[in-house]
Amino acid sequence: MKNGDTAKPDSVSTQSATEDFELTSTAWTILGFLSLQPRSGYEIREAAKRSVRFFWGISDGQLYPQLKILEDLGLIEAPNGVESPRSRQRWQLTDTGRKALRKWLVSPSAHLQIRDENLVKFLFAAQEGPELLLHLIRERRESFTWFLNTIKETQPGSTWESSKEDPSLAGPLLLQRYGIGFAETVLDWCDQAEASLLSPENKKASNDKEESL
Repeated sequence: MKNGDTAKPDSVSTQSATEDFELTSTAWTILGFLSLQPRSGYEIREAAKRSVRFFWGISDGQLYPQLKILEDLGLIEAPNGVESPRSRQRWQLTDTGRKALRKWLVSPSAHLQIRDENLVKFLFAAQEGPELLLHLIRERRESFTWFLNTIKETQPGSTWESSKEDPSLAGPLLLQRYGIGFAETVLDWCDQAEASLLSPENKKASNDKEESL
């Protein structure tokens, strides 16, 4: 089964535990975070802000409705029964929920899709002159500098109740290293692209084009 991005918004399956559950990206994210440790809805939201919000969908507006859906499907449960208010209620995976999550983890992932407005603008900016391209490069550098600093400041597992020797921490640490490497690669590209546009050869070509108009 494909990931939650291909499912209809907030749709779930009424199938039994032995079959596939068609969950939204928000629901899969909830199961994922609960597989690490029991959490409240608020704790899940804060964990998502520190990590998956950069590359995977999770809707604040659907977080608490999805918790109710997952409970009704028998994928999560409240260890001591549902208490009030629901925002502070802590949830944990059931055996069915853990099996469903594992099945999703080993299923083929959707092909990579990036929504990046800054990149799209590069396609059309050159006809307006090199200054606009330089503006886009500098805008991109600023954005990825913030991204890099944010990733570096994040401490994987800092809110976990278990020991920092927990093998589950390997995944978040690898993800952090990926984010740092990705940001550094983009920043290197920005430097190279800016240097190329500012090179004497490109400046001469631009001046020649302006004179011919």
